[in-house]
Amino acid sequence: MKSYSEDPGHYKALISKINTEIDFPGYLGAMGYRLIKRSAGSSEFEKDGDRIVLQTKRIPVTYFNRSDSLDKGRFFTFLKRRSDNFYEAVRQGLESIERSYEIVGPTAVKKRPAPTQSLEEKYHIGPLSRWDYLIKERSLDQATFQSEAFKGRIFNAFHVNDNKGRIANIAVPKYGVDGIVKNYTLYNRPYTDRRDGKTKKFRLFLNERYQYLFVSNPDIKAQKIVCFESAFDALAYHELHKRPNCFYISLSGHIDDRKLDQLFQWKALVDPHDNLPLHLGFDSDMEGMRYDLKLLSAWMNRKSKTVFMEVVWKRPVAEIRLNYRSGQHGQMERDSEQLNTLMDQRFQGHPQAMKKALGFKDKVIWEMDLQQILDMGENPLISRAYWKTVMHALSKVYSGNNIQVAKPRMGKDWNDELILVKKNCIRWARKKSKRWVKELEKNQ
Repeated sequence: MKSYSEDPGHYKALISKINTEIDFPGYLGAMGYRLIKRSAGSSEFEKDGDRIVLQTKRIPVTYFNRSDSLDKGRFFTFLKRRSDNFYEAVRQGLESIERSYEIVGPTAVKKRPAPTQSLEEKYHIGPLSRWDYLIKERSLDQATFQSEAFKGRIFNAFHVNDNKGRIANIAVPKYGVDGIVKNYTLYNRPYTDRRDGKTKKFRLFLNERYQYLFVSNPDIKAQKIVCFESAFDALAYHELHKRPNCFYISLSGHIDDRKLDQLFQWKALVDPHDNLPLHLGFDSDMEGMRYDLKLLSAWMNRKSKTVFMEVVWKRPVAEIRLNYRSGQHGQMERDSEQLNTLMDQRFQGHPQAMKKALGFKDKVIWEMDLQQILDMGENPLISRAYWKTVMHALSKVYSGNNIQVAKPRMGKDWNDELILVKKNCIRWARKKSKRWVKELEKNQ
């Protein structure tokens, strides 16, 4: 990355892009801030004593912190104050504007002079009959959402004022473990905002019940459970792999403790004997790596009676702390040695992106630089193979190999992978081969 002094205009353009394209309220919601107040021109969020007020009528959106008079400005300023350095703030900002966030309602109920119509009342949800968006924008085949896994799991949504059904939105349901739909997220092609003339993604979350998940048909005889960030990634993975006996779970945009609770409730329902492998199909970026570690730690902490796993984020560095109960010092030493051995054997020497796992009095600490892992080699297969090795080592030592990682080989996510395969007419190989790699390099 070039320094600011070499090309200040380049960085000024990036900062302007970050400030104008970010979904500031959605970003705060995904980072754990609670929406406590909303008016026509502002929104107020709270977390750990900070009270962040967004001036949403301004373009770009500005903010100020009620708890710190010096903490104010635009989104990039917000990031920079919470990042290790300027360049890390730029990197985080560019990643953030590429993600979509769910619209979360306020946690505190406001008194209103008169009842207003909810978003749910403004849309008619019905069976899927118009799938233009799924085929043209997501490159999915009609057979995929009519398969046993997904038949009847995706819907259309029409606005109540759209009498002729001209605009067919795709409605992705969020289910409770009781099988009842608790919410929908609506999708459609990007649109041009009349206020500023900019092209924006269409994502509409119909109510504040955001802890529920999209799942495939739970009645099939599943051979494994696969988790994704997006429902479209689940559909694309299914189409690429042609595997009917999978149960798919989508976290729908972000990960938190309530969603993880729902995920493990679904797993218990589909896998009552707790013997199915859990595959993690999250995105091939830093956020996807964070999802992997978050879910692995949640799994371990529910299963293990001797080790409690924490992930401390010092972005881009992830510090894994494996806390042992008293009297487990010998086990702790054996585990740290096994982690280091697995990495040394796979890479013929310990990789530079990761420090050796070190045992202390009551814990093992393993530190890795996620950005260095992502930057390994020109071929993305290298960094993805490395990350799989990291997760395999943790899973083998602490979960008995019950958790595995499934990363796309070309795209950032599985839907992107499907689009690239169809666009470049590449025959998607289920196993890595020299022929497949040569074909990929030729098309790229």
